[in-house]
Amino acid sequence: MKSLAGKNVVITGGGAGIGREMAIGFAREKANLAILDLNAETLNAVVDQLSTEDLHIRGYRCDVADPRMVEQVAARIGEDFSTIDILVNNAGIVVGKPAAEVSYAELRRIVDINLLGVMWMTRQFLGDMMARNSGHIVNLASAGGLLAVPQLADYSATKFAVVGYSDALRMEMKKFGCPGVKISCICPSVIDTGMFAGFTPPLFNPLLQPRDVAHKIVEAVKREKDYLKIPFMVKLLPLFKVLPASWVDRLVALTGVNRGMDHFVGH
Repeated sequence: MKSLAGKNVVITGGGAGIGREMAIGFAREKANLAILDLNAETLNAVVDQLSTEDLHIRGYRCDVADPRMVEQVAARIGEDFSTIDILVNNAGIVVGKPAAEVSYAELRRIVDINLLGVMWMTRQFLGDMMARNSGHIVNLASAGGLLAVPQLADYSATKFAVVGYSDALRMEMKKFGCPGVKISCICPSVIDTGMFAGFTPPLFNPLLQPRDVAHKIVEAVKREKDYLKIPFMVKLLPLFKVLPASWVDRLVALTGVNRGMDHFVGH
């Protein structure tokens, strides 16, 4: 298990929700933090909360959907922190509409944030990690990236893509002689942050608490785990791929997955 003390960690979407709880968790491990968020108010609040004489904590307002802003913020982080040891791609959004009702602007936004934001932010730091053969990329995917959910077609599509991107990165690090660069893909079921307000959890998958999930993610980083799938039932989702689609549809109906978004309001 590796120590996080003195490590430099970048967290996107770190001003609230699971991102904020991860920032708190990494700070407890004595890691330095570059916290990114679009909301300046929540960003400043978490930076003020965590700032101490012992840790280097900086906040950066950043829209991960804007590639030019990502480049500019990454350059500033490079000046402030020199090297980055861990990148946590956490920023994400949900639309929560049937596929026939989602606007092009909404589709563009969710792809830009949930997928391209992950890829482009990774691109800013991965080259240096490979040159040093040291670093860790942590991508927040979802159980919805292992099993599609009705009324979350766009969200599931982006999270399936993040799972595939993470797998490819892990394989590339081994292929290109960079085993010291670790890749972790995080696949939790719905977390009780307000982002999925109104969502009805399916059978055997209660709403997860942000602090508990953040703790498990920090521990997964320390243990250099390739995947974190929580709760236990999420570990079984890849097995669905070997079943006929009609069986999967029936299981989705029986467990209530297909009804989860019926009363969704989000935030």
